[in-house]
Amino acid sequence: MKVLVVESSRFHQIMISQIFNNEGLVVRIASNCDEAIAALENETMDFVCTAYHLPYGLDGIKLAQLIRTAPKTKDIPVILLTSNQIDNSFDHAYHSGVTEIYNRSNITTLSKDLKRSIQTKRHEINASVLFIEDSKTVAAMMTKQMESMKMVVEHFFSAAEALEKFKKSSIEYDIIITDLLVAGTLSGMGFVREIRKLIPDRSKLPILVISGFDDVTRRIELLNMGANDYIVKPIVKEELVARLSNLVTTKQLFDQVKIQQEQLYQLAMTDQLTGLYNRHSLVQLLPKYFSHSVRHSTPLSLLVLDIDHFKHINDDHGHTKGDNVLRKFGQLITANFRSEDLIARYGGEEFVVIMANSPHDDAIEKAEQLRTHIESHLIEGLKVTISIGVACADNNSNFELMFNQADTALYHAKDSGRNQTITFSSPEVVVQ
Repeated sequence: MKVLVVESSRFHQIMISQIFNNEGLVVRIASNCDEAIAALENETMDFVCTAYHLPYGLDGIKLAQLIRTAPKTKDIPVILLTSNQIDNSFDHAYHSGVTEIYNRSNITTLSKDLKRSIQTKRHEINASVLFIEDSKTVAAMMTKQMESMKMVVEHFFSAAEALEKFKKSSIEYDIIITDLLVAGTLSGMGFVREIRKLIPDRSKLPILVISGFDDVTRRIELLNMGANDYIVKPIVKEELVARLSNLVTTKQLFDQVKIQQEQLYQLAMTDQLTGLYNRHSLVQLLPKYFSHSVRHSTPLSLLVLDIDHFKHINDDHGHTKGDNVLRKFGQLITANFRSEDLIARYGGEEFVVIMANSPHDDAIEKAEQLRTHIESHLIEGLKVTISIGVACADNNSNFELMFNQADTALYHAKDSGRNQTITFSSPEVVVQ
């Protein structure tokens, strides 16, 4: 990462070099325009950072003009350093080829900005590309450039063939690149239209269109059709790299945000100890169970489960052992109920199960299967039993009512000896 510093003051040469070196930038020094041009002819630079005032009647703006007119250096960014405001000269500087203007007091900020810019310029992008181009020459050039950026490219000469592969492929592409005019029955424009029918969200899959047209009307058509960006032929490698980097990086950032959102959702909805739903998620998800039960006239049952004498486990064996028991118990509940049943840790050693499309007898049977299974097995080396209260929905039921009914049944189960299942409909009856 090389920066050419053009500065006549020895003091400023040393100061700027030290700051740039601290950011890992390699610094070359030139004291005037002639030395700068000679350095650029002999060595490839990533940036030129020049003072505004230079010797021999020249300045940094004139140097920028010279850099822009030379084919070898025309694409090198030029940063102009000033000690004060250049009245009425900013427009002239930018028109002359200056990329950006920094005050010397912001040299540390400039150093960090240069480092980020160079890293972006040279960034290797691990991405999967679906590429449509019917010109062998253009396809070879672009594929070579993308592979140098560590992209995995799948190339098609036909848009129709690419569309069929896209529909059947398990690959999650990071970007699609297609020529606007390709041979075959399906044009590039038609291909973009079909992709947007399948994936309308542009942030999920960006599309870069290659076009020989550069009129405003056609550009608007491309963007309205679903393209994220376009590049006009003849393709400039540096422009291709910049546009690909921007599109893929943005897409991957959106992917990261989505993953983070899902992780936050899981944290908010999941009990971290057992991996089951928590009390908050129970309140959020229950309405759909009740509405489905009412709409389709299907039975709905609710179980409240409690580990007997759990306080004794914590007191006698420690909270770590107690946590392990709760974790294992959560796994046992999950294994003994259906995937469509909603299982949650309601708090402490109390758990709730919502059984969709389950009448009273089925709920009792499943509750008893779990209770007897727990009774006959050791959990974390300990003898553990559970008590269960069961309630079944009627036309006037809601979660609060059903929970109170099942909780009342659970109270009777614990009060009458524990290790049993009782239903609210007949709390005096113990189901063995």
